[in-house]
Amino acid sequence: MIACQPGSRIILAAEESGIPVIPLKMRTPLDPLAIWQCLQIIKRNSINLVHTHSSVDSWCCSIAAKLSGLPVIRSRHISAPIHPNYFSFFLYMKLADRVITSGKMIKEKMVKVNGYDSQKIVSIPTGINEKTCFPEPSKQWAREEFNIEKNDFLLGIVAMLRRWKGHLYLLEAIKTLQKKIPNIRLIITGDGPQEKNIRDYITYNGLTQTVIMTGYRNEVPQILNSLDLFVLPSYANEGIPQAILQAMALGIPIISTFAGGIEEVIQNGQTGTLVPPRNVQALSEAIDRVYRNREESLKMAHSARESILNHFSFRGMADNTENVYREALERNRPENVDISPIRIKTVKGFRNL
Repeated sequence: MIACQPGSRIILAAEESGIPVIPLKMRTPLDPLAIWQCLQIIKRNSINLVHTHSSVDSWCCSIAAKLSGLPVIRSRHISAPIHPNYFSFFLYMKLADRVITSGKMIKEKMVKVNGYDSQKIVSIPTGINEKTCFPEPSKQWAREEFNIEKNDFLLGIVAMLRRWKGHLYLLEAIKTLQKKIPNIRLIITGDGPQEKNIRDYITYNGLTQTVIMTGYRNEVPQILNSLDLFVLPSYANEGIPQAILQAMALGIPIISTFAGGIEEVIQNGQTGTLVPPRNVQALSEAIDRVYRNREESLKMAHSARESILNHFSFRGMADNTENVYREALERNRPENVDISPIRIKTVKGFRNL
C-alpha cells in the first residue's frame, strides 16, 4: 500500500497497477495531523512494515510506525550532504531500523562524514527493469514525434529540471558546438522548478530551432532509443540515475560527469565518457568526439549494455530489498505474521527521472 502526497504522479501509476494508494497530506516534518492519519492507515490496513523515501514522509510516517511498534526502512536516493546534527542522526539511526542507499558512495559518505553505523546501512544499486524498459525496435520514434530530420545528430537529457542536473551547462555546450556541428539537435525531457530558467536561456541564446523541450513524458525508453547520444551533466547530489541505466541498457552512447554515484555505473573510456562537472569546454569536446568517432562510441555503448544487464538488474535490486524487509520483519515479527511469501512486483508505468 502506498501513502503519498495528494496529486503525486505515483497515485495514477499505482491505481493502474492495482496497488492500493492513499493520498496523505504531509505539511511539515512533524505534522501532528499527518502522524495521526498515518497511525490510522497503519491500524486499519494491518500494516507490518513502513518504508519511507524522503524527508517529510520519513518524519511523519516513521514516528507513526514506531508508535505502532513497526520496523522502518528509510531509503536515501541522492548524495547531497546530510546536515550533521542530532535531528538527522535521530531520523536515520534511531527512527529507521535500516537505511537503503542507491549507491556505495552514498553509504560511504553517511559513514565517514556523518559517523553513522555502517551495519545499519545497506547499499542496493538501482536496477533496470528490462521487461518494461525496452521499446519497440524503431529508433525513429522521437524524430517522427518532434519533427527531427533523420540525419540530425540528436542528443538528449532525461531528468528533473533541477539546477544541479546541469541543463544550462549542456545548453552552453550546444551553443558553442553549433558551428562545428550544424545539424546538432537536443531533446530535453522532464519538468521541474528550473523550467522557466531553461526556456528563457534557450530563447535568449537563439536556440529555439535547435532545442526541443518535451515536458514530462511517459515514453522515456522510446525517446532514449531515438538518440545518438545521451548526456547527463549533473554536478551534485546524484545517486545512480535511472535514466543513465536505461540509456546504457538500450546501447546509447553516454556522456556524464564525475558526480555522486555515476562512477559506480560508468567506467570512463570503457562504457561511457565522464567529464568534470561544470566544465563546458570538456563537455563540448566530449560531444564533438562522439560525433566524429561514432564507431568507437558505439563499441563503448555495447559494453555498457552488457554491464547493465549483468550487474544492475531490477530483479537483483528487488531481491536485495526483500532481504532487508525480511530481516527487519524477523526482528519485529508478531507471532501471527508469515513473512515467507513477501515479493516485490514489477509495476507498470513508473518513471524515475
